[in-house]
Amino acid sequence: MAIEKHRFPWIFTALWLVILTVMVVAGFWQLGRASEKAQIKNRLMSSEDFSPRGIEDWQQLNAFDQVEVTGQYLDTHFLLDNQIMNGQVGFFVFTAFRTVDGILLLVNRGWSNDDTQNFSVNDDFPQVKALVADWPRPGIKLGQQPIKEQAIQHLTYIEEKPANELLKQRHCRINHEENCIFISQVLKLNADMNHGFKRQWQLPRMTVEKHRAYAFQWFTMSLALCLVYMIFLKKTYFKQIED
Repeated sequence: MAIEKHRFPWIFTALWLVILTVMVVAGFWQLGRASEKAQIKNRLMSSEDFSPRGIEDWQQLNAFDQVEVTGQYLDTHFLLDNQIMNGQVGFFVFTAFRTVDGILLLVNRGWSNDDTQNFSVNDDFPQVKALVADWPRPGIKLGQQPIKEQAIQHLTYIEEKPANELLKQRHCRINHEENCIFISQVLKLNADMNHGFKRQWQLPRMTVEKHRAYAFQWFTMSLALCLVYMIFLKKTYFKQIED
């Protein structure tokens, strides 16, 4: 009969479960990030350069893989504004590139703050060594960002679909688009390659060890939260039952 007089603290328990779930998920998320950073570290330390040919090869690549491709720079350049290097505001130069296998993509040639220079590359079928990167995503999109039908243009962010359409329109033969495949991966030109500008590519700042340390902290706090909950039940609910 004594048990019926005391209600179980369901609201407190529900709150405890929510907080515990968040902390455990955060711990596993940190472990996942640690695994990703370990893979990136291995790619950067690898001396192997991939030479993708068809679309299937490109789809197997991941960010920070090193590639070596041959092709041709095309006369379409996106100048991605609001990029800071060494305290100066400038832009990244993204130039269209077509590989000898008909793959169309963008190459980030580096940072500059002079848009009066000649961005064209007069080098037939140069060999490019670069890091694979994901499509540049803006933090916040402020309004529409139209892409014009011109060779050089400043943009605050580059939308993938309009860029795809413009590149195919300017550089793919009519009725032969199947031989001109656009991919959303971007290449970051190596610092020792020609036809580039200032290049100081940012690598992942947080190390594998730090991610694991954060995961350990989250799991430790989760264990501490469980102990607090058990102590709370012992001193309130179970004590009242015993009384």
